[in-house]
Amino acid sequence: MELKNGQDDFGTENTYKLYRTVYEIIHPAISKKNISDYKIIIDENLIPLRIFYPKKISKLTKAIIYVPGKTWIVNGVKNYSDVSTYLVKETDTIVIAIDYSLIDKTSYNDNITKCLNTINYLIEGLNRVGIENESITVIGDSIGASILSGVACLKENKIPRLILLYPALNLLFEDIEKYPSIDQNNKLDLLTLSHLRILKDKYIEEKNYQSPLKIKKYETWPMTLIITGDLDPVRDEGITLGKILKEQNIKSKVVNLKFASHGFLNSKDEESIEECMKEIKKFAAKKER
Repeated sequence: MELKNGQDDFGTENTYKLYRTVYEIIHPAISKKNISDYKIIIDENLIPLRIFYPKKISKLTKAIIYVPGKTWIVNGVKNYSDVSTYLVKETDTIVIAIDYSLIDKTSYNDNITKCLNTINYLIEGLNRVGIENESITVIGDSIGASILSGVACLKENKIPRLILLYPALNLLFEDIEKYPSIDQNNKLDLLTLSHLRILKDKYIEEKNYQSPLKIKKYETWPMTLIITGDLDPVRDEGITLGKILKEQNIKSKVVNLKFASHGFLNSKDEESIEECMKEIKKFAAKKER
């Protein structure tokens, strides 16, 4: 399945409906494209959401909360509406996509806090309207997955199950020899070492950044699926996190897709996209915690 590259990222439009409850979000006046834009208020912050609905919304029993990647790191603009729409089609569920922005070095950690509070708010709201935790999956890709890994480190997080797609987890480049994929795939992939260094220099405040690979306790981590690409420079970081979670007795699984590069969900790599979606559907359907 090929996902098309759009010219706009969600969150750039100014036409939002402001609602205060999740009930109103999942009982919407649907547009012809089954997409609605909202903003919600979390701790006096206005958080943009884009909601993608399945064809039949009379009884929603499951949900995906999605924190997408941002592509200006590699000088490209992708339309994550395509990814979200495909998620809806493949999983037959509502997808709630959270917008965020990186402005400077203080905003990375700020986004971790905002995502934590927004996700907790949405999960509590979904619970109130009858969607149980075992039917809620939180997904992040690329820098969105990196932010979600920071959320998972916090004891306040209420994520029931987590999917990280090609996360970058060592943004200070510590012990880089442990992650040989950085050198192996540096010249092969759309994402290169120079792009990662731009991310670090522009957005990561060293004194406040803690790699999810280096925290002392993983008790707050939910059941986790990590999907990496074999040609991705950050491949080994995701694989290493999966090993750590298993050692900590956290239910987890790592899937490394052969010949897949970073950001393959926004590529023409139909085989990797289909394999990824198959793993997502299988994981989201699991009943155990």
